[in-house]
Amino acid sequence: MVHSILIINPNSSVGVTNNLKDILIKPPQVQFEFYTAPPEAPKEINGNETSILSEKVVLPDLLEKGTIDKHDGFLVCCYSDHPLIHSLGKHTHKPILGIMQATLLYALLNPSVSRLFILTSVNEWEPLLDKAITDFVGASEFPTKKFQKTKGLDVSVLSLSDPEEYSKISTRVKDILNKEYAHDNINCVLLGCAGMAGLDEKLNESFPEVQFIDSVKVGVEFLTGLIRFYKQ
Repeated sequence: MVHSILIINPNSSVGVTNNLKDILIKPPQVQFEFYTAPPEAPKEINGNETSILSEKVVLPDLLEKGTIDKHDGFLVCCYSDHPLIHSLGKHTHKPILGIMQATLLYALLNPSVSRLFILTSVNEWEPLLDKAITDFVGASEFPTKKFQKTKGLDVSVLSLSDPEEYSKISTRVKDILNKEYAHDNINCVLLGCAGMAGLDEKLNESFPEVQFIDSVKVGVEFLTGLIRFYKQ
């Protein structure tokens, strides 16, 4: 049986969607369909306000198109606790997963991960993602035993996949690993933006002592497992 996954880009940037098409590999017996938010949605999601605006555009569009009936699972490709994850879940019991949640599951389930942090696009995301980590693990305070605080690259979402930006990205990562978090036993970094899709290979090559986790790739794998379990 072939399972259908809808890869949802909740911003209106076609370039982000095209990058996902280029880097994602289908698991066995899985097919992808890609969705880009309509033009009235934000081109870039950079905080709570644009997340809410995105959800207000995307949810009615998905419902109007009868999307839920066409697919077995849904991957929301915004690295946050995006409101679409919750609002879409009110309309179906089919598996829905956000890419942030997928990376956090990976980090918590993997005993080889000693300590990690989220690498995000811009600094505005840092407090929001730290709060999202705390909420996800159900803690009252930030879980410092496993996590260090989120770090931003100061690179816009739409520029993250630009090869010309890689020098800036790698320099920033080097500074974090060798200076800011030099004594924190970091051996894993979660790539905290769908716009970073595909950067894992470059960064793993540049920093072989650290594992860089692509949120969309790991999201596909977790969601595939959830779909198969749901349908058995």
